[in-house]
Amino acid sequence: MPGPTPPAWSSGLEPLHHAARDAARTLAHRAGSALADSRPGGAIEIVPLDRAAGRTAAHDVRAACPVPHYASSAMDGYAVHGPGPWRVVAPGPRAGASDGRRLDDHLTDGAAPSAPLPSAASAVTLAPGTAVPVVTGGVIPDGTTTVIREEFATRRGELLELSPDSPRTELAGRHIRPAGTECARDETVVRAGTVLSPAHAAFLAVAGRDDVPVRSVPRVALLLTGSEVRTSGLPAPGYVRDAFSMSLPPMVQAFGGRTVTVRRGPDHAAALRSLFRELSAEHDLVVTTGGTSRSRADFVRPMVQDECHVIVDQLDLMPGHPTLFGAARDTAVLALPGNPLGAMVAFLLLGGAFLAGQLGREPRPFAPAVAGEELAGARSERLLPARRHDGGWVPCRAIGSNMVRGLAAAEGLLSVPREGLARGQETVVLPPPW
Repeated sequence: MPGPTPPAWSSGLEPLHHAARDAARTLAHRAGSALADSRPGGAIEIVPLDRAAGRTAAHDVRAACPVPHYASSAMDGYAVHGPGPWRVVAPGPRAGASDGRRLDDHLTDGAAPSAPLPSAASAVTLAPGTAVPVVTGGVIPDGTTTVIREEFATRRGELLELSPDSPRTELAGRHIRPAGTECARDETVVRAGTVLSPAHAAFLAVAGRDDVPVRSVPRVALLLTGSEVRTSGLPAPGYVRDAFSMSLPPMVQAFGGRTVTVRRGPDHAAALRSLFRELSAEHDLVVTTGGTSRSRADFVRPMVQDECHVIVDQLDLMPGHPTLFGAARDTAVLALPGNPLGAMVAFLLLGGAFLAGQLGREPRPFAPAVAGEELAGARSERLLPARRHDGGWVPCRAIGSNMVRGLAAAEGLLSVPREGLARGQETVVLPPPW
């Protein structure tokens, strides 16, 4: 294929012409990974946990402590040693020693504690026949054999007994949360490539972490072409409404990237090339729309071929056939066709795979599906906007490459091989990221 010498980061990516769906997707994913690895520091940053949700873990993350990090009580009541009755004692080097004082002496006006007292209880070792008050979440003293719930304990001064109506299981080592029941110290608690949720952030906090290494968010530029495109109002005949500036940025975001620049390119080869060079110097991915066919009015295709090492030159797929994907210096380029459905299908397929590679994730998987009706074959595989119906998948209405209504109603992109599908035949579907 024509074009400049491949950038170092893309040198291992063998170009494909009329690329099949999976082969093109694999190349885009490998390109994203290779470009990220070529960045200083591997495109990794450290973020505090309150900014971690939605980011992608760059490495396996290990617990800094066991969770929970101490044995604690699951109930308000008394930690006891042995079968009872027990003498209630205060914390000390060995609870139950002759000079032991009642825990109540340490509390204002003898009030029950409103929170655990870890500094006191952690020094306690219960002797046989002794007990100490504990609260939910409080430290379990060494020597504890069970925790008696408050409602099943009868206390008279320092004497503690089990209530007559208490269940027999109350002495069976219950109501103790051992240290490390959720995870051990140094156990891997988050795998590289995990998209971090608020729950991940919370668990990393209780596992002793203050921050987490994440992949840098890929920076994306959109270069929209077409002098016939109008951004608002009702276009006159011969003009069309912009369908990309409001749809592609949220698609980028759904795959973990960030659109930092949206520019409209002129239908003039030299000016368009200058703008492309400017954008390719500052972003991880430049996405163009339109101009990828082979007419004299299509300026994007020759520009990409001259400026980029073309990795994918057209897809063996409809819609989205005239798509190009390549490498230009320190950025990747995804040149989408101008038809809205073709462009969006190609972005879901290749743009999503590239961004997944950048972030150390696997591409969004295809899911098993069954054709809900007979579907004719075509000269290439088709990815059709489709929805579930009566246990199968059927194409939506309005799914021409120049249409968007079908995609708006779709639950996924249904793969129809070139030989077609019989009703009930198995195939696959690509769920969208929204």
